[in-house]
Amino acid sequence: MFGAALAVLSGCGTTNDAAKLTRELLTMPKEEAYARGEALVKKKKYETGRQYLRFVAENYANDPIGRQAALRLADSFFDEKTQLGYLEAGVRYKDFRNRYPSHPKSDYALFRVAQCSDRQAESPDREQGNTRQAATSYRELAINFPDSPYATESRARLGAMRGLLAEHEYLVGHFYLRRKAWRAAKGRMDTILTAYPEYAGLDKVLYEAGLLETKMGNKDGARTLWERLARDYPASPLVRKLPAPPALAAAPVRAAGG
Repeated sequence: MFGAALAVLSGCGTTNDAAKLTRELLTMPKEEAYARGEALVKKKKYETGRQYLRFVAENYANDPIGRQAALRLADSFFDEKTQLGYLEAGVRYKDFRNRYPSHPKSDYALFRVAQCSDRQAESPDREQGNTRQAATSYRELAINFPDSPYATESRARLGAMRGLLAEHEYLVGHFYLRRKAWRAAKGRMDTILTAYPEYAGLDKVLYEAGLLETKMGNKDGARTLWERLARDYPASPLVRKLPAPPALAAAPVRAAGG
């Protein structure tokens, strides 16, 4: 049962210290070991406290206190509030959910998974790997645990993550527009209009999407987008930049010989 003890303690200071702690753990009740680890991590003595929690988590994996130790071990990394801490915590929360999918605190572990990615969310001008993962986890919690005490915050943070993702799409689309890569830009703007209709900057998307339609020879498409901009965002300063209504209309087709 205690075969993992030596491996658990491989991070302890000197050999003598490790041996001493090994002997202590092997004779210590699991409840006392957990309490000792809990007290140490609360005092931010993470490395030492984790030895106790890891011992309990690995040697009593099928016991409620072992599962609680595994969760508290993940918490200890999250509580460090560092990038490496969030990476390690995220792995441990995911492992907890995989091992104990029906655990009463599965929603809490999922919420922490989302928070670990959220805390590492990228700015909109960068690739959005962590932002997407956070959005996925928040959405999963909101759908699968609608009555969870973490559901309300998850829905709010999901909205924030979606805002970052939409802003990323806009920045990429705007870059393509400036480069005159009309089709690439249109693809990004269309994605926002379809997938992120709640985006706070939708007025600028409608305006630039209309410009793209004119560049691609689709005046009717531009007119539809710009009419929507004027109707839905009348206070937007971009409305004043729109062509007058007659200019939006397609030129009439003259009869042959006319």
